[in-house]
Amino acid sequence: MNYTALTTNIQDICETTFTADVLAMFTQQAEEKIYNTVQIPALRRNVTGTISNSNKYLTMPSDFLWSYSLAVIDSSGVYTYLINKDVNFMREAYPNPTDKGLPKHYAYFDDDTFILGP
Repeated sequence: MNYTALTTNIQDICETTFTADVLAMFTQQAEEKIYNTVQIPALRRNVTGTISNSNKYLTMPSDFLWSYSLAVIDSSGVYTYLINKDVNFMREAYPNPTDKGLPKHYAYFDDDTFILGP
């Protein structure tokens, strides 16, 4: 199916005549929804970073889009997968910034950084 056939089908199903701009917007929104919903294997990346007890922030990779999972690997090679939470949860659950320990949670702190807790 090409774009012309798609727009014809949309107008036939909806029984409405849409402008070209509305059809383009509709198509773009559908593409974005599909792109954000389908987990495309080619978009997955495995990246490692370094954390320490004195810093609960982890910088995201420069080509970062979204996390499927985040894990901490201890010195013996054991993976501990973290649970994604909101920053407000992190502040409430770990109010003392000097808390130390193996992280259990992470949140999107800003556009470039994760915050880990504890």
